[in-house]
Amino acid sequence: MEELGVCGWLSREGNFYKCGESKHNLLAAKLEKDLDLKMFDEDKAIYLHDTALLETIGYVKFTQSTYGLIGEYYDNQFMLFFGKRFSYEQRRWMEGNISKMLPRQKSECRERLTLGY
Repeated sequence: MEELGVCGWLSREGNFYKCGESKHNLLAAKLEKDLDLKMFDEDKAIYLHDTALLETIGYVKFTQSTYGLIGEYYDNQFMLFFGKRFSYEQRRWMEGNISKMLPRQKSECRERLTLGY
């Protein structure tokens, strides 16, 4: 039986890096090192690292977290993205992998793709 749900980071180039729930920071640190990612934040006058770095350079964070469960509803996002628009490669990956997502991930992904992120 195929496991449903995606959890990890999706790069601007459409590469998906899988991790376990609550392991996003560890994976972000590994990707920063392995891919030699760097970004200096002029406002804060520091180099960004880990999750802050990936979010700033346009990676999409997919999570399966249920920490936001309030009764039968979730008060959290299953996709975190702080850019203005998904890249073409990210959109292609999401459209091609939406069937692997959990129901709430699918719903959020469809909504964001339809809104033209």
